[in-house]
Amino acid sequence: MSDAVLVLRRALTEINVTELGWKAADTPDPGQIFTPVDHDGALDPDRAVVVGNRGVGKSFWSAVLSHPQTRQAIHTAYPRLGLDRTEIRLGFHEQAASGFDAGPAPSVASFDSLAAEGMDPFDLWRGALLAALREAGAPEQGPADLDGRDALARWAARDPLGVETALRRADGWFADRGRKFVLLFDALDRLGKSWDQIRPRTEAALRLALHLRASRALRVKLFLRSDQFADPTLFAFPDASKLRQESVSLVWRRRDLYGLLFQRLWSGPAAREALLAVAGPDAPASWQRSADLPFYLASDEVLQAFLFYRICGEYMGAGPSKGRTYSWLHDHLSDAAGETSPRSFLAALTRAATNAQGDSRVLTYKDLQTGVQHASATRLDQLKEDYGWIRTALEALDGLQVPSLPDEFIGRWRDRNTVGMILKEAGSWLSPLSLADDPADPESRLLEELVNINVLERRSNGKINMPDIFRVAARIKRKGGLRPPPLPGRR
Repeated sequence: MSDAVLVLRRALTEINVTELGWKAADTPDPGQIFTPVDHDGALDPDRAVVVGNRGVGKSFWSAVLSHPQTRQAIHTAYPRLGLDRTEIRLGFHEQAASGFDAGPAPSVASFDSLAAEGMDPFDLWRGALLAALREAGAPEQGPADLDGRDALARWAARDPLGVETALRRADGWFADRGRKFVLLFDALDRLGKSWDQIRPRTEAALRLALHLRASRALRVKLFLRSDQFADPTLFAFPDASKLRQESVSLVWRRRDLYGLLFQRLWSGPAAREALLAVAGPDAPASWQRSADLPFYLASDEVLQAFLFYRICGEYMGAGPSKGRTYSWLHDHLSDAAGETSPRSFLAALTRAATNAQGDSRVLTYKDLQTGVQHASATRLDQLKEDYGWIRTALEALDGLQVPSLPDEFIGRWRDRNTVGMILKEAGSWLSPLSLADDPADPESRLLEELVNINVLERRSNGKINMPDIFRVAARIKRKGGLRPPPLPGRR
């Protein structure tokens, strides 16, 4: 076994997957930020609504955008966005929800308290905006004797014309300086203990985003879960369609994921030298002279595939009939929308390297299969953080073979009273959003919910399929598919 194989294998096992689980108030290390070309729209201050499922980086990008040093660090990658001339403050985020943040973002307790006074959530958001503008240095944001977000919110409720005057002044103040101001929202599913609380508070934030579209320099930006974006009640107010039409999905394409992988490896001198040794004389000469990840290795799939084949071979078996490793790994980690989270991708490779047994390659195709099995279990654990009911829904499907007709899913849930169990447990987590309105056919709505969050996919023949990233850990069968790992104590 060569030294390069050992060094790369060790470097893969040492990739810190947990560091991808950022909260918006955390401060990322600028040296660890990877900037996919395709994330330009998601980071644009003028794109109000960004949609993404669990693990795609909503909170990570919120953290990057809300801290001046990291915002400046990504400016060179996205110069069109003018992030070097943009002030960004968090209007809501996970730490604020519990009251562990002293900034302008309200806590859930603040919402509950002011709601008891009869305050419209829209006014509380305007109070948070005024407080954030004060923090950013904008003058005359409400009467000088009013101290704090809640006091400004009460003023907004009783003097809407005064608020409009203050916001016009702030808009002119930033515009005259060639700058923008963004109030950024993350973790909006933490806005309350039930959807009855979360929905109107989220809708109010969307209304504020729409209201500020007419300004020159003031903006609101919201990172939304995919099930929230699919909720029609959030976009039932006048002109809300404008926000929906201009929304952007936060997606990691295959080239972005491999770019992230190679950036992590390239950042270590020993691993970089090992990569060059594995690549051999066919690698571009420019790679030898680059301390930073070469641009084309971050975005060119032909070069990425070339290097990945040197790491683990080209095929998932003896020949091309089993698929090529570069595409196979991404495909088997993708959800129903064809999207793969960076945490799942790196987790699969880290586990593959931990269990690697071969001598001539860093990884083998069998190691990749083991990595996908591990990533599937990890992905379900991640989803449970947002969708606490998902294990109950999937446990009833144990042993089912997909693709299957919808009635086979619905029948299992009815036989096991799955919806009843989910609603009974909903005190410790949010119920599926589609069940919040007391539907007449709850099992069908549960099926639709799993489609909305990309755990299930509808096929053109009417059958329902489940991608391997969820199917394997859920122990659901598919003919010819990757098998679930054996249960403890079994072979």
